[in-house]
Amino acid sequence: MSSRLTTRIAASVFAAAALGGALATGTGAAGATPQQDEQFANILTQLDIPHENPEQAALLGNHICRLLAENGAGGPNPVPVVRGVVTTLTNGGLQKGQAVQVMRASAAVYCPQFGSVMGR
Repeated sequence: MSSRLTTRIAASVFAAAALGGALATGTGAAGATPQQDEQFANILTQLDIPHENPEQAALLGNHICRLLAENGAGGPNPVPVVRGVVTTLTNGGLQKGQAVQVMRASAAVYCPQFGSVMGR
């Protein structure tokens, strides 16, 4: 795998966010720390998902959280939203298991309010 895969995944996430609603500007989650970015980058490394630096990894994680938020993952039926994010990630080149793990890691690091909707 190469860093192009992460770029392709991020591009897919950006495109889906743009189609699903307005994409918030800025590069990180409000209050995100460099330690959180490093933690997420380390998780991507453990999952064999290449990235050039923690900032690139953080972009992916934060945009996954934005997709969850903007598409109603906190609502009464989060299942279609979660499935949509997984589909976006698999369309970007990840295997389904990797996509689920990246989404869970994003929630754990950047948007813990969605941790309970991830299932098992």
